[in-house]
Amino acid sequence: MSDYNFQTTWRATAGANKVWEVLADYGKWPNWWRGIRSVEVIRDGDKSGVGTVLRQRWHSKLPYTLVFDLEMLQIETERFLIGRASGDLEGTCKWILAPIDGVTTLHFEFDIRTSRWWMNLPIPFTSRIVRGSFETIMEWGREGLARTLCAPVE
Repeated sequence: MSDYNFQTTWRATAGANKVWEVLADYGKWPNWWRGIRSVEVIRDGDKSGVGTVLRQRWHSKLPYTLVFDLEMLQIETERFLIGRASGDLEGTCKWILAPIDGVTTLHFEFDIRTSRWWMNLPIPFTSRIVRGSFETIMEWGREGLARTLCAPVE
């Protein structure tokens, strides 16, 4: 398996409560986040969301779809979410929100391994394809969040 560490930081001109409200509404991600084809709740967690398992289908510009489950391990409303991915992607996912003076910084960190055979071929361009697809999906997410919040997200 190939290991990747992806990090993305967005700055939204909106309060953490509004940003969190959009991000915490998992079922609506496909409505605004191009590249996320579907999100299905496989298991409900406790009232904070810990223990929830989401099955996600992600699709980029290339003709393949990644399917993976994300189990919520730690959640602090309007502050952070830590989850564990399994399936086509395996590893951890962290979202950290930091509000300062009406701007919310969102830091996403994904420490993952790919489990699809072709993503693990020992050829130089495979990692560029995986990284490029991730960056495309995150850019689509940034654009969609800005539209949904009706506020700039840089």
